[in-house]
Amino acid sequence: MTDVRLFPARVVRQDRARRTVTAMTDSQDDSGVDLYGVSVDPAAYDEAPAALYVYRQARDGSAYTGVVCDVAVQAIADGRVLGHEAVHQLRVDALVWHHARTDGPPALAMLLHREGPAFVRALAEAQAAEPLLDFAGPGGYQQTVWRVGQPAADALAAELSAARLYIADGHHRTAAALEEWRVAGKPPDAGLLCLVLAMEGLSLSAFHRRVSGPLDPAALLALAGESFSVRECDAVPEPAVGSIGLYADSRWFALDLTTPRPPGVTGLDATLLQTWVLDRLPPAPPGRVRTVDSIPAALPLGELVARCDVDRGVLFTLAPPPPESLTEVADAGEVMPPKTTFFEPKPAAGIFLRR
Repeated sequence: MTDVRLFPARVVRQDRARRTVTAMTDSQDDSGVDLYGVSVDPAAYDEAPAALYVYRQARDGSAYTGVVCDVAVQAIADGRVLGHEAVHQLRVDALVWHHARTDGPPALAMLLHREGPAFVRALAEAQAAEPLLDFAGPGGYQQTVWRVGQPAADALAAELSAARLYIADGHHRTAAALEEWRVAGKPPDAGLLCLVLAMEGLSLSAFHRRVSGPLDPAALLALAGESFSVRECDAVPEPAVGSIGLYADSRWFALDLTTPRPPGVTGLDATLLQTWVLDRLPPAPPGRVRTVDSIPAALPLGELVARCDVDRGVLFTLAPPPPESLTEVADAGEVMPPKTTFFEPKPAAGIFLRR
């Protein structure tokens, strides 16, 4: 059975796109009332025959381009689509509840794969033609959509069906699709709308760790030095895989890994930092609570170091893990620790509806 398929869709009309399409955020998974913030107005969509679509998001000179397709839920159940994050059942239940009461989820799950020749050729050919949609969308991203012609669409579907696919974003939507499929008696035509990108087709971002104070900087540096090579830096160190930045006592340091990296989850920088340092921190002084916050790397460092200067806490800056770490974890059947990385940009919600 083909895992990746052309799908008959309702595609938002050009003249309604800016009013209908919205940003897709993590908060969608937390609500059972209006998870997507999109009111599906049938008048905003045109019917389209079964097809595949090239979808590009561009901003500030960078473009992120993939293929929108239908992925058989059976393939997800069989483990041919692998994830790297744990899911929370309450979120899954909220999505199932919501989908049962709406005209269909307008958000796309995001998958990664190692691109092949049909994928490269289809993207190039589609983008050389006039787009089906082209509009300024959420987050300042220009949203552009092309329909993939024949026979390129069939060749692309076959190539993607033979590839191993990895969930980048949408673990809860994928789990909800599985639950809905089981309740419905496992229909063979059940599918999940997905955006499939090349392994390097997204930008990975990291989460830093901010530890509330007060902390004894000398004791912390001694603790970190038991597992890392610690060096003081004249400027803010650039986090890299195997090198973690540390702001403590109004100074910057780099913690460099000096031993062979363990495989899988245990070898991630976030895991090593947690195991070797954060889990071994002394308790907070009487009357204080020690907190470790995971903070998106996009937040300005100046704000974070100012917090440390105020309460004598510390900041650890991390680089995102490389894409091969994601696939290694997924292939091993492991899950990444919470707040290890996130992908951007996320596909906008409401461009496509599966008929």
